Amino acid sequence: MSIRILQLHKRASYEYKYIQDKYALSSDNKTFALADGTTQSFNSELWAKIITTEFVKSPNFEPLNLISQFKGCVQAYKDEMISFSTNPAKASLERAKQSKGGTATFIGLQINKENSVDVISCGDTNLFLLNSENKIKTFPFSDINSLDANNHFINTEVLLQNHIDKTFFKHTSIKCNQNDTIILATDALSRLILKKPDNITELLNIQSFEHFHDFCIKKWEGKELEEDDISAIIIPIDDSESIKLFCPPNNFQFPKEKEEEFIPASLTKGKLKQNSTMEMNEIRSQFNGVAKDMYHVKSKLNLHGILLMVTISLLIVNMLMMYLLRPKTNNSISEKPIIENVIKSEKPIQEKSIFRIIKDKLFGSSTQNEKKVEEKEKKQ
Repeated sequence: MSIRILQLHKRASYEYKYIQDKYALSSDNKTFALADGTTQSFNSELWAKIITTEFVKSPNFEPLNLISQFKGCVQAYKDEMISFSTNPAKASLERAKQSKGGTATFIGLQINKENSVDVISCGDTNLFLLNSENKIKTFPFSDINSLDANNHFINTEVLLQNHIDKTFFKHTSIKCNQNDTIILATDALSRLILKKPDNITELLNIQSFEHFHDFCIKKWEGKELEEDDISAIIIPIDDSESIKLFCPPNNFQFPKEKEEEFIPASLTKGKLKQNSTMEMNEIRSQFNGVAKDMYHVKSKLNLHGILLMVTISLLIVNMLMMYLLRPKTNNSISEKPIIENVIKSEKPIQEKSIFRIIKDKLFGSSTQNEKKVEEKEKKQ
């Protein structure tokens, strides 16, 4: 039985060249990889292609080693020549995406001797193993809820910041038997199989692109299958090395919707031009991004202003404390203010009025005056 690769791009992409799912394989060392580039990131299909090719060239199932290996691929992604849209609004949005890097899910496997299979994955791309008894084993997700709860992806910028660790990856070894079949599927197709496992039989019976195209259209129209890029690698556990690729031919494309160029409304004309829904969404996203950036800038400026005011206040308080606590020179008792002498008097201030005390200090008390008169009379 041949190895089969099934791919169809979502209708919104129009042409197969824009598919963001990428795969790589080597029938010689029985190594396979499948990655799903995320729509929200920039040039994700390139990043998906780079990591799948790198894995097949040098398969690695130790998470930390694989992280280091993928980190070494980031420069190749950054060196790729990029052509931005001629539409200013779209180009601005693309540049904003570029600064956040490329993102993709990943799953890779290698079939070893005695049909032991090593698997490592990051994200919501899934593996299904169908045995001869039509029983299905899954990895890493066994139900839709756990698949949808995934929040781990491989992003170029996050890799460079060393924020991806071994917890992002799941690794296992699976024992297979002759005539078992492995299916690697991206998230939309994985959800379909997890929701209705019988779909796996229909998928295994596909023998042409037309058949696969009809399968996807029927599931899309019936709202059973999420409208996304659809990819699967069907790997029989046997000695077959032949490969069949079921993907759109060169002249295939989905019908395009009417596109209108975005042109700002003239100030001299009251007539507004209608923009496509896609353009308006992109413009709205752009303005939201600018508003978010301005909010962060404003928050930082407010913080700087507060820190400056606190610094100035502390400086003023420090100067006042230095002035109030400055050392004072020691003057003679005669130079001290009268009030200070009064306060330090031996007799309690409560016994005399303040004016009496001041008078006694200046002119002497009446008792002292009487004593002086008596002493004078005795001398005479």
